[in-house]
Amino acid sequence: MTDKTRVLGYWQKFFAELLIGTFVNLFLFGCVGFAVGMIGTYGLKEVYIGATEWSGWLQWMVLISALLWYGLWGPVHGIIASIIQTARSKFQQMVGGLHDLLDILVSGVLSNYPKVNKSIPKEELARKFDEIGKKFLDDLKLKGGPINWMKGLFFRAILKILKFIFLDDVMEELNKKGKDHLDRADIESAVRRVGVEFVISTLTDQMLLLQGLNALALIFTFGLPFFLFWYFQ
Repeated sequence: MTDKTRVLGYWQKFFAELLIGTFVNLFLFGCVGFAVGMIGTYGLKEVYIGATEWSGWLQWMVLISALLWYGLWGPVHGIIASIIQTARSKFQQMVGGLHDLLDILVSGVLSNYPKVNKSIPKEELARKFDEIGKKFLDDLKLKGGPINWMKGLFFRAILKILKFIFLDDVMEELNKKGKDHLDRADIESAVRRVGVEFVISTLTDQMLLLQGLNALALIFTFGLPFFLFWYFQ
């Protein structure tokens, strides 16, 4: 039987480490993005701005505009990359914790029913899942201040993913049993078979796609000033 106290401790530690790691990554990726932006500004100055025959004040105006452009978009792309990378890494790390959490939530929901079958409305199961998930969230004590609010937001997203797995996959596995009464071993077995790892791998693959889109956006925002100078030169 999954120990709820141990699972609570796992998630409290997870969020404590997430806080530190996220801020470190945001700072590092933001600095790298800013540095890349300054390199872009220097390249624009050397290739185009310095080679123009514009007056000095006009060159300075364009250079300041380039500094603002790259100084903004460099850190923005860096921070986006940091958020995606941190989320992807944490999703990969928390597979075991997700299994245990799903086991606790599913057992809590099904304890309300002496018999589990397809006749139970999905809406009712979803409501009870939300109630138990909220109780678990309250036990985590993620309240007070913007940091805990963001932690709570992240955990609610996790609960939504687990609810989807429960309603579609776990219940399908349990309905295959065809028993009048399901014991604890049946529930744990169903939770293990649904494959949280598969869901997580799908999410991390999508995050890789997002990282690629962020890289393309970076190329666009950094290349746009060069393209405009080249086109109108």
